[in-house]
Amino acid sequence: MQQGVLKQWKKDFGFIQIDNGERIFVHISTLKRGGIHQPRIGDTIYFTLGKDKQGRARAQTAGRNPEQLEKANARRAAHRQANAQPRYDWIDYVALSLLPLAVLLAAASPMRWPIFVGMAVLSVASYVLYAFDKTQAQKNAWRVPEVALHALAVLGGWPGALLAQRRLRHKTQKSTFRFVFIACAVLNVASLLWLIK
Repeated sequence: MQQGVLKQWKKDFGFIQIDNGERIFVHISTLKRGGIHQPRIGDTIYFTLGKDKQGRARAQTAGRNPEQLEKANARRAAHRQANAQPRYDWIDYVALSLLPLAVLLAAASPMRWPIFVGMAVLSVASYVLYAFDKTQAQKNAWRVPEVALHALAVLGGWPGALLAQRRLRHKTQKSTFRFVFIACAVLNVASLLWLIK
């Protein structure tokens, strides 16, 4: 825990000056989570030090007194723990149940090796595209079209897409995307079933 004085403030960010004269960046969202809704220059701020994505010092949590800071830290810890493992939904369970079925169907096919290699390559491609799309979303830049992600899934890359959704926590909130994704996975498994007939 550190203590400083708010020395500079603009619309939604400012700088806390600590005893040695160093100024630490603080964002309004950090202050609000600590119960400080209307920061004023000269306010004493208690905070924990963290770093932004570029490695620069910033206030991670803040409060007007040690008690508020402790509550903010507890809320942050609870939030991080709750989001440490993404929750599974019915689409995840259906996809996970399709995975061994797809492996068995591919193994039963006379074209098993081309199918296994194709699914592996398409799964890697799906994962890479999901990772790229997430990076682009964070930068507010051009995004990978959803139709491209679904096309890879229906062709056999859906296991990689599922892994990317779970590990990268990407494309898991938009229900329409998820419905189309699971439909693509089902269609792919149905095509494997057709191949062994």
